[in-house]
Amino acid sequence: MSGYNRHPWLKWEQVEKFLGQKLPFGEKGQTFLDNMTWAEGYVQDMLKKAMPGLDANMFTQGYAGSEIFETHEHVIIKVKIAKDENPRALQVFVKSNQIKLTGFLSGKNRILKLPTLVQPRTAKVSYKQRLLEIKVRKRGLKENYVEAYIRY
Repeated sequence: MSGYNRHPWLKWEQVEKFLGQKLPFGEKGQTFLDNMTWAEGYVQDMLKKAMPGLDANMFTQGYAGSEIFETHEHVIIKVKIAKDENPRALQVFVKSNQIKLTGFLSGKNRILKLPTLVQPRTAKVSYKQRLLEIKVRKRGLKENYVEAYIRY
């Protein structure tokens, strides 16, 4: 069965008509789940059309000038700080799923969403040559089994 006919209850022509454009996965026998990379771009475009006054960076993981990456045990965030900012005025607040930076001259806070849950109390922050680096240990997935008792 081809990708279009795998689910007869889905009428792709109707979905494309509703969205006002042809869907990108209909080419070469692809199905909806074969390639999802188009989804982020599509959502970004729809949000920009629906709310033209909003900043496009609002919908990204961090903001311009930041990098977030993971190792096996840590999440590392690097934030480039502008020359005119006072690094001693900055404050870093860590939550299990995001980081909040305050103390900027503009008075605005910056929120960085993390790709995985972390242990906030393990955060180590350093500042060197206009680069703020935050290293936080990931929340462990190694959990012990807990017995669930059977009722008879």
